[in-house]
Amino acid sequence: MLSTLDNQLKELCYVKGKDFEIDFYDEVNSRLLQVTYTSDKIEEKEIRSLLKAEEMLRAKELIMITYDIEGEEEREGKKIKLIPLYKFLLT
Repeated sequence: MLSTLDNQLKELCYVKGKDFEIDFYDEVNSRLLQVTYTSDKIEEKEIRSLLKAEEMLRAKELIMITYDIEGEEEREGKKIKLIPLYKFLLT
């Protein structure tokens, strides 16, 4: 299920599946954005959610917005960018 956040952000949606949720789907740029407060290790459920949503929507980019973790994870042949919130907001 895709839910539009508001009329001005029609291309930015919340995604909810049977057993997962994704904070944002940016239709224009074909990317999934998952936000987590973790500062030491990303929870597996967050990664699984991204992978399930990617399978459903075929997004080109998977991004995990974190408190301060930066890097990249690879799961099931998919790259997930880990970006601290402050850097994400600056781009």
